Amino acid sequence: MSSSSAEEAGSHAGTSDTLSDGGDAGEPSSIVPFDSAAAAAAAESHKSGAAMDENLWGSLPEDLQDRILAWLPFPAFARACTVCRRWNSVMYSQSFLEMYRRIPPPLPCFLMFEAKDRSMCAVFNPSSELWHRIPFTFFHYETKFPCAAAGGLLCFCGVSAYPTLSVCNPLTRCWRELPPMLHKRFPNLVGMVVDPVTRGYKIVVAGDYYEDNVRTEVYDSTTNCWRLTGNHLPIANYTLRNAFCNGFHFWVTRDPYGVIAFNMEHGVWSVVRAPMPSFLSSPHLVGCHTRLLMVGGLKKHTIPKNIRIWELEQNSMNWAEVARMPHTLCKRFLRDSRNGDFMCVGYNNLICLTSYKCPHALMYDFSKRSWRWVASCPLLTDIEDYRSTIGFPFNPRLDASV
Repeated sequence: MSSSSAEEAGSHAGTSDTLSDGGDAGEPSSIVPFDSAAAAAAAESHKSGAAMDENLWGSLPEDLQDRILAWLPFPAFARACTVCRRWNSVMYSQSFLEMYRRIPPPLPCFLMFEAKDRSMCAVFNPSSELWHRIPFTFFHYETKFPCAAAGGLLCFCGVSAYPTLSVCNPLTRCWRELPPMLHKRFPNLVGMVVDPVTRGYKIVVAGDYYEDNVRTEVYDSTTNCWRLTGNHLPIANYTLRNAFCNGFHFWVTRDPYGVIAFNMEHGVWSVVRAPMPSFLSSPHLVGCHTRLLMVGGLKKHTIPKNIRIWELEQNSMNWAEVARMPHTLCKRFLRDSRNGDFMCVGYNNLICLTSYKCPHALMYDFSKRSWRWVASCPLLTDIEDYRSTIGFPFNPRLDASV
């Protein structure tokens, strides 16, 4: 690699300038900031920094270049891949991926889709506090609907009467269609989990919009097969709000609100026998390491007045309050929302809350016990009903294989 390429790489890695959308499946995805003002500020900040030494960067050994690339956050890595052919192909190198797996994972991101326009998604990076968009031009998004995410992968369900599932890595732009399910169905619930060691994944599908008493199935990527599991899905009105924690997938049910759980190891459904808080509205589940949390509003005269966070206490099977949003923040956050509802996406210590027409989102950090305002999801500004927005916690991974 020439010294001029090295200097250009440094410029790419340190700014938030826009990338062109392009490339076939398998090439790095375009990561484009929504906030042009923030991108310009980042670029100006970089320009004011010290100039890079061409002789130093141009003579670095390739293994050291790879080590530096492995530590880049993905928006910077995607830009670096446009510098030269070798850097564009490094993501296919087994030695690079082995080194990449040893790098501590970054903070989780939050990914959101607008249900009516799935040509791109919005991804919030807590480290930079910027929203980015990832285009899905490499994927047949028109006929598929996002339904689950885990370990850097997204799962999509077809929109036909008896669809198949597909899995993709939006960063590497690789995707594939899974084998047909054993029972033709349009599943009510879909959950996904990735093994952090083997990088294999499992997908659970349950229920059917057209038929009752359909057994649950689990797909295993290591065998490329579906298998039937034990008992039937409990009868309830289901929501897509779910979380994975301690080997269980949890989903919120409604009318009345409740929680059901699926044991991934034993393939068994159960009802969580924990009384839900009174006057609850818009509950969402969050897996916080080994703790299952619930974020929801409390209504007064049918109007939510505050937002709280509860933890499921396993011994007593009760929801114990662990945090609440300060009144002034809550009033501003819910001021323009419809019926006081909101969208919530969380993973480990971070929880992101967005509300219809609210100009900012709120981030809660469990490790710091603090709330802070961040930029709101750009997809919420141009839609009539925020409830058509779908959100997932997302861990961008170059080594996540479909």
